[in-house]
Amino acid sequence: MRNLLLLFALSLLTSCNNTAVQKVAASMSPDAEIVEVEVNNPAGYLSTADGRSDVYDGDPSNLKLWDEYIDAHNKRDLAKIASMSHDSIAIWGPRGEYIKGAQAHSEFLSEWFENNNPKWDPYFSYTMEVEGQDGQWVISGSDLSLEVEGEVINASQIMDAFIKDGKVGAFYVYERAATLPVPAE
Repeated sequence: MRNLLLLFALSLLTSCNNTAVQKVAASMSPDAEIVEVEVNNPAGYLSTADGRSDVYDGDPSNLKLWDEYIDAHNKRDLAKIASMSHDSIAIWGPRGEYIKGAQAHSEFLSEWFENNNPKWDPYFSYTMEVEGQDGQWVISGSDLSLEVEGEVINASQIMDAFIKDGKVGAFYVYERAATLPVPAE
């Protein structure tokens, strides 16, 4: 009996839905045009000296590009890093470093890789498009481990990377020393 009631209820719902669809379809003129509208609400904003701009979700392919860029750093592949960077790349490091140009970046990385053996372990990334800018951003967080004079140093980094035409054009690195977990109370 329970199965019959369930079957009857499903039949009634299905027939109601079909009737409603049939009524809407019947009321449309033969030359009616169906238009899909995509609503892209801002995901946030960016304030600069020029004012406030809306921020929207960016192209997900930027996330793959940034992951490959970090992977190339982990593999010490300077040629791949250079090929994924604009010639005029600009980098602002966490200790006041400013590196301008793909060649200067390769030289910096070569020495840094040799002396510090950095290794990134990304834990989040988000891509965004800022209204009025020609390019998009990836904001990414990574745990970083360094070996300095035999001692392992751990840090957390947030990177803001500007992506344009499928290449990294600039990035900012913010860093803090990794801290121990807060003990439970």
